[in-house]
Amino acid sequence: MDHETGWTKSSDGNRLYWQHWAGGDDPQAQLLFVHGLAEHSGRYQHVMQYFADRDFDCWALDYRGHGQSPGLRVHVDRFDEFSTDLAAVHELVRNAKPQLPLYLVGHSQGGLIVLRYALANPNGLAGIVVSSPFLGLHPDAAPPAALKLVANITSTFAPKLMFSKVAEPSFLSRDPQVAKDYIADPLVSDTVSARWFISVIRAHADTQASAAKLTVPALVMQSGEDRLADPAATRRWAHNAPDDLVEYVEWDGFYHEMFNEPEKEQVFERVEQWLNQQLALSETLPVG
Repeated sequence: MDHETGWTKSSDGNRLYWQHWAGGDDPQAQLLFVHGLAEHSGRYQHVMQYFADRDFDCWALDYRGHGQSPGLRVHVDRFDEFSTDLAAVHELVRNAKPQLPLYLVGHSQGGLIVLRYALANPNGLAGIVVSSPFLGLHPDAAPPAALKLVANITSTFAPKLMFSKVAEPSFLSRDPQVAKDYIADPLVSDTVSARWFISVIRAHADTQASAAKLTVPALVMQSGEDRLADPAATRRWAHNAPDDLVEYVEWDGFYHEMFNEPEKEQVFERVEQWLNQQLALSETLPVG
């Protein structure tokens, strides 16, 4: 399997790191993976390898302030700056093989980014897959009310003030090695900015309110025992989105990172099944 890395720039000048796993001599589609909060694309290399081995041309990016991409760690002035980054890599991927259908795959905060991007920029997307999308904080991971108040105030007067990230590594996966690797990973961040915190809360509300506007097929998957992203928020979004476009799957007993759970192969297979169904359906649709 061929693997390459490189750099591109967002429209507002941020350098962005990307990775590409070639999907064989005759790939059937392109996948662009968007990672979660305070992490990076390298944590999902095994996901990309799985799909590249099955003739999907796979790409992933580190958006600004994450992983290999420069910028203040986990800080944005507006949440949709992440969408600006995704747009730049989306264009790169489309231009690489414009004849292939392209699907976005987003996990956690990456799932929120993908949902917002698909709502605002559906052109050029064959569909989206989101896993445990960050549509709301689980009560177990929510910061105290006093901290929310401080973040709200400082987001205006000291937007780059950093707070410790409220994320218990043991909540990520039932595989204890995942938490150990996460803690030891030098590209994982342990702080977030005040402005990021307020911007993501606003993004939660706005994205929930826009669910009915979805126009592309979506596989929405949620971990049943997620204690970081609130499962109730994902269920609510899927319920309010168009029934004919959304397929909702809940993985009972799974922790937040379903792609890193002991049963992750089941998740891969379910995503592959949905992608193949979408590709088969697109072949039967009339042209024009």
